[in-house]
Amino acid sequence: MITLHRILMATDFSDYSNEALEYAVQLARGFGADLYLLNVFEPPFFSHTGVSPGVRPEIHQWIKEVKEEEHHKLNKLADRVRHQGPNVHAILKEGTPFLEILKTAGEIPADLIVLGTHGRTGLGHVLMGSVAERVVRKAACPVFTVKPKALGSKKEEKGS
Repeated sequence: MITLHRILMATDFSDYSNEALEYAVQLARGFGADLYLLNVFEPPFFSHTGVSPGVRPEIHQWIKEVKEEEHHKLNKLADRVRHQGPNVHAILKEGTPFLEILKTAGEIPADLIVLGTHGRTGLGHVLMGSVAERVVRKAACPVFTVKPKALGSKKEEKGS
């Protein structure tokens, strides 16, 4: 028998993540599991070369504001999900998304990770791999990936 006590749902607030969230909420309600909503803030990479020293504080202030906005969105999402039944925990981390997802899954410890995919292809996918793909390969627990409905319908149209 499968038991789930802690489900980790990583979100970037995209439509793809929202589709995966629907599954995470249903699973959490069905199993009576706690749902951990994780957002990973990935600091933008920029070079200090050619940037005058007076601009740096503005960049740091902008990053701080973006992080605060992400934190606000995460708390708002957690409140919305709580009204659907599950016990929800909101977690905001900073770093590389797939690494922070894996670390958080170990810290909880998660029984299941739920992720949306976005079907990236081409050279970027070959060189970088997707966050979901990396998590699937390295996670210590099962990973439930949700393919966007829009991608499924596009493939059906091509096959017709």
